[in-house]
Amino acid sequence: KIKFLSNPAFGSVHNYGAAVDLSICTKKGEELDMGTPYDDTASLAYPILESRFLQRGELTKEQLKNRQLLRSVMYKSGFFGIQTEWWHFNAMTRDVAAAKFKRIE
Repeated sequence: KIKFLSNPAFGSVHNYGAAVDLSICTKKGEELDMGTPYDDTASLAYPILESRFLQRGELTKEQLKNRQLLRSVMYKSGFFGIQTEWWHFNAMTRDVAAAKFKRIE
């Protein structure tokens, strides 16, 4: 899907070292269930649609709680998420990152 790939002419926030993709694991190294795998491009991974999928039974309360925990920790650390990937967090916008840092290819 085109929205999951940045135009190479501009790069992504990742190319400036100002974005991270992550999940949460237990002390034993087991990933918490987030309802979809990491990097899943299906709409079930979209934070913006979580309440719809919860109502339909396609996401469980536990999966939603796990996603909310991840967002809470990241927001408190100064990052912000995007509407289409539960695992993606930016420290700043691409424009701000481009002004502050060199792009890594």
